[in-house]
Amino acid sequence: MIKRLKNKLKHTDDHGSSFVLVIIATTFMCILSAALLMGAFMTYKLKYYKLNSLNNFYEVETALDEIYAGVGAATNEHLYSAYTTTAELVVVYDPATKEYTTIDNDEANDLFKKLFMTGFIADVNYKNIKSVTDTFQSFISNEYDASTNPDGIKLDTTNLKLIYTDEAGKTSTQKFSSGRPRTEKEAGFKNDKVRTVTFKNVCLKRTVELTGSEAATTSGVYEQSITTDIVLSEPEYNVSFDTSSTSNNSLYEYAILADMGVEVGEDDDTMATDLQIKGNIYAASDYYNKDYNDVSSTKVTGKYDRTSTTKWGSTSESAYSGIFVNGKNSKLTMNSDVIICPGSVAAYNGGQISLSGRSGTVSELWTDNIVIGGKASGSIKASANAYVFDDTELNAEKASLKFTQGNYFGYSYNAQDTRSLNYLRKYGWLATGYKLRSHFSDSAIIVNGKDSTLDLEKLNSLYIAGKSYIEFSKIAASSVAEENKVKTAEDEKDPNKIKVDDNAEYAFTNLTDYSTGQSLDVKTNQLMFLTQWAVIEGSEKTDQDTGITTVELRFPKTLSTDVADATDKNAKIEALYGALRDPDSDDLKVSAIKQTVSGHDYYYLYIEPGEDSNGISNAEKFVETYYDLLGDEHDGEYYTSTLNYNVRNYENFKVKLVLPTQDKINASGAVTAQNKDDSLFLRKSTDTTMDVSKSFESASTSKVFSGILGNKGTDENKKTLNDLKADALKLSGSGTASEEEQTSTFLSYMYINMKDHLSVLNKVDDATKLTQNAWDIVKYTSSSVGYISSYDKDKDTYSYDYSVTPLNNYVNYNYILSNNLTIDKTMGVAADNSAKSVIINSGDVVVGANNNDSSFQGIIIAGGDVRFDNSVKSFRGMIITGAKLIIDHNMTISSDAAFVANFLEQCSESSDENTKLITTNNILKKYDSTKKEGNTEVTGVSISDISYEDILEFQNWKRNVE
Repeated sequence: MIKRLKNKLKHTDDHGSSFVLVIIATTFMCILSAALLMGAFMTYKLKYYKLNSLNNFYEVETALDEIYAGVGAATNEHLYSAYTTTAELVVVYDPATKEYTTIDNDEANDLFKKLFMTGFIADVNYKNIKSVTDTFQSFISNEYDASTNPDGIKLDTTNLKLIYTDEAGKTSTQKFSSGRPRTEKEAGFKNDKVRTVTFKNVCLKRTVELTGSEAATTSGVYEQSITTDIVLSEPEYNVSFDTSSTSNNSLYEYAILADMGVEVGEDDDTMATDLQIKGNIYAASDYYNKDYNDVSSTKVTGKYDRTSTTKWGSTSESAYSGIFVNGKNSKLTMNSDVIICPGSVAAYNGGQISLSGRSGTVSELWTDNIVIGGKASGSIKASANAYVFDDTELNAEKASLKFTQGNYFGYSYNAQDTRSLNYLRKYGWLATGYKLRSHFSDSAIIVNGKDSTLDLEKLNSLYIAGKSYIEFSKIAASSVAEENKVKTAEDEKDPNKIKVDDNAEYAFTNLTDYSTGQSLDVKTNQLMFLTQWAVIEGSEKTDQDTGITTVELRFPKTLSTDVADATDKNAKIEALYGALRDPDSDDLKVSAIKQTVSGHDYYYLYIEPGEDSNGISNAEKFVETYYDLLGDEHDGEYYTSTLNYNVRNYENFKVKLVLPTQDKINASGAVTAQNKDDSLFLRKSTDTTMDVSKSFESASTSKVFSGILGNKGTDENKKTLNDLKADALKLSGSGTASEEEQTSTFLSYMYINMKDHLSVLNKVDDATKLTQNAWDIVKYTSSSVGYISSYDKDKDTYSYDYSVTPLNNYVNYNYILSNNLTIDKTMGVAADNSAKSVIINSGDVVVGANNNDSSFQGIIIAGGDVRFDNSVKSFRGMIITGAKLIIDHNMTISSDAAFVANFLEQCSESSDENTKLITTNNILKKYDSTKKEGNTEVTGVSISDISYEDILEFQNWKRNVE
C-alpha cells in the first residue's frame, strides 16, 4: 500500500504546491512588514510618551499661568472699580422730587455688573486684538528671543481671536487676517449688552531639543504647544450694597488677631501648606512687649507664662515670630488692607509670601522686620505701602524680595528701644532678660544671602532712615565653647562669658553691633572692614561698659611702605587708612574690634563714631573712599587683591539689585547699587534726592491709611494727619528736626499707638477721660524743646492699668481665663444652608468643619493656640487668640464685616445664655448692637470675598507635540 502511494506521489502535478509556497511566502512578508511597522509605531509611541512624561510642558504651563494671573489682576481692578462706583451711586439725589432716593440691591447689582463689563472692554490693554497680543506677551517672563532666549515661549497669534458675546448670544469677533486686525460682527450684536469676553485659541509654543543616550529613540527637535480659551464671564452672584447693619468698628475687618504670631507650614519636604488670608491681620511677636501677661486684669493668655527658664527669642522660629512662613512647600497669600505685625514678616527655609490689598491693589504693612532666612530660595512679593521699624534682611541664599508697587519707609533710627511698652524697663534689655541688640533701633536693608535678588524698582519712593551693621551681638549657640558659657552667678559678671539657654539655636554676646554707615548694604561690603593684619602683642583690652574688645593691628610691610610714600597712588591708600592710625605713634598701626566665632578670631577696623559738617558719618566716608579707590586705575592696575578686596564684583558672592532712580530714594547713609555689568557701586547719601515729606503725604492719603485715621474724608483726614504730626513732633522739639527726622518720629508715634489700640486716634471712653497710649504712660510733658519725660524707668513703680494690646482692648480675657471658660455653640442653619459657630476657650483650640462644604463659619476667641484639623478647607469670620494661629494644610481664611456684625446680632438675640454672653461686656468690651428699625436683611456676598477665579476660567485645553 505504501509503495503504491509513493508511486502515485511521484507522478503528481506540483503546480499547486508552488502556489501554496507563494502564499506562505507572501503571508510571511506581510507579517514581517506588519511587525516592522508595529515596531516603528511603538517607537514613535514610546517617543510620544517620553516627550509627555518629562514634565517638559512646565515652561509653557507657567507662561499660561502668568497670562491668566495678569488678566485676573485686571479683572480684580475692574471689579473693585465697578463696586466703588456703584456704592457711591446707591444713594442718589432726584432733582425732580428734590429728595435722596436709594437704589435697591438688585438694581445696584445690575449697575455693578454693567459697569464691570464695560470697564473691562474699555481697558486699554484689552480693547482690541493688537492690545491683547501685546499685553499677553508682556506677561510672559520667559519670552522667546531668537538671539538671546531661543528656548523661550512664543505666543502664536495665527488663530487668536477676541470674542464678545452679548445676552442674546450674538458675537463680535476680532482676529488677525494676513497679519492685520479684522473685526466681524453678527447682525444684531449689542455692544452694551456683553456678557462674556473670550480670548479664543490662546496658543503658546516652545521648541525642545532632545539629545544624548537617554533620548536615543526620541532625539530630535520638537515643538510643544498648549492651546486654550480664556473666558471672562459677567458675575452670576449678587454682592451686598446694603451696609446699614454693618458696624463701623474696624475690629470686624480683621480676619486674625494673634498676640503671639501666625505660623504657616513646616520645614518638611513631604508636607505642603497653601494659606490664603482675605482680611486685616494683627500678628505680634511672642517674645517681647508681654508685660501685660503678668497681671490678671490685662492677661490675654496662660499659654506662655514668663518664668526664669523662658526661651522666647532664643530659637529662629521665635526670633522671627509675627508672621512666620516655614518650608519650601509653604505659601502664604495675604489680601489685606491693613497688616500690623509687631514682630517679623518672615519667609523661612524657602517659604513664600505674597501680599496685596483687598479693597484695592495696595496693602498697608506696619512691621518690625521683613526677613528671608534659613535655607535657600525664600521669597516675598509685595504690593504695599510698607512701614518697617527695623531692618529688611535677605539672609538666605537665593532669597528674593520684590515690590510690584507702593512705597517703602524704613523709619527708625533712634538711640533707644521705643518699639513697645517694654521701653519702660531698663534701657537696652528685653523682657526675657536678654540684652537688646543695638541695631533693633535702626532701619536698614541688608543683603546677606548670595545669589539673592532685591527688586525695588517699581516703588514710588524708598526711604531708609537707618544704617546697616556688622552683627557682633548674636552668634550661633554651638560656637560658644564650654569654658566661655555662663554657669554661675559669678560668670554673669564676666563680660567674656556668654549666656546660652538649653536647646537654643543662638546666643547673645556683650558686644554692640557695628554700624557700617550704609542704609542699603551687601554682605561683601563687610570685607572692607575685615582684616587679617598682625595683632600687636599686649594691645588687647575690653571696655567694661560696652563689652567691646579692641586690639592694635600693625600694617603689613608693603602697605607700610605704601602709606609712607608720598606718591599719588599711596596718597590714596593714606586717605583710606591714614585716619585710623595712632597719630602719637611712629608705628603704622590701627585699632580693630575683635570677635571670636567658633574658636576663630576676626578683626574689624574700628572707625570712631561721628560725622562731618554735612552729616556724613565717618563710616560712610570710609566706604566712599574705598569704592573710589577700587574704581581708580593707576598704572594699568586697580587697587585690589593684595591691597583691598574687590567688593565691587566679588566673584564668590553674586547678587541682583534693581532699585528706583535716585530721585525716588532718600537714605541717611550710602546705598549700594548695581551697574549693568552686575558690578556694585556706591550711591552717596548726598546723592539720594527724594523729598520725604511729599512722598509720605502722597502715600498717607491712600484709602487704607485714611481709614486708619478715621475715614472722615480726604480733607478731614489730612487735617487729622497734620494734627497728629504736630503732636508727635513735640517729642523731638519743634523746628529743629529735619523732614526725615520728623517723618521717622511721626511713624514711630503711629506704630506704638497702633500696637496698643489698632488706631492712632485717642477715643473717648467717657466724658472726662481719654484712652491713654504708650506716650502717656511714660509721662511725657510738653516743653519748648520738645516732650520731656519725668518717668524714672529704673526706680518708678509701674501701673498696668493701660498696658493694653488690641486683644485686651476689645476682649475681656480676664473673664475668659479666670473662669476657665469653654463655649462651643452652633447656631441653627441659616437661609443659605450654612451653620455658624461661636467657640470661646481659655486654652488651645482645634477646630473642625461645621458645614458639609468643608468650611467653618463663625467667631473663635482663645487664650491658647488655634489650629484647624484637615477637614477645614475654608474659614469665614474672625479669629482672636492670645497665643498663636498655626496652619499646617491648604485653606483660606476670610473676614467679612457684614457677616460678623450680623452674626453677633443673631448671638445677642439667642435664647442660649452662653451664646448671648459673647455680646455682653463680659466678653466683647465694646460691642454695640447694629440693629436699627427698618433695616433690610443684607443679601449677597461681600465684595471682599470675590476673586477673579470665580469668573475667569480656562476652556478647551489642548496639549500637543510635533
